[in-house]
Amino acid sequence: MLGRLHTWWSHIRDRYTKAPPDRRDAGNTTENVIWIAFLAALALTVIGIFGPQILDAARSVVFQ
Repeated sequence: MLGRLHTWWSHIRDRYTKAPPDRRDAGNTTENVIWIAFLAALALTVIGIFGPQILDAARSVVFQ
């Protein structure tokens, strides 16, 4: 059992400490860019729809 745990941990450690070969992460980079663009578009859409309501609510706040 301890041997399997050590082997598993060694594989995990090696995966994250070694530099990836050329072009190995090209797909991940593209996927990350797509997700960032999607989330930015979603944020702009939400702000466009609910922006005036958020501003009105912020203006009506009274601090005591």
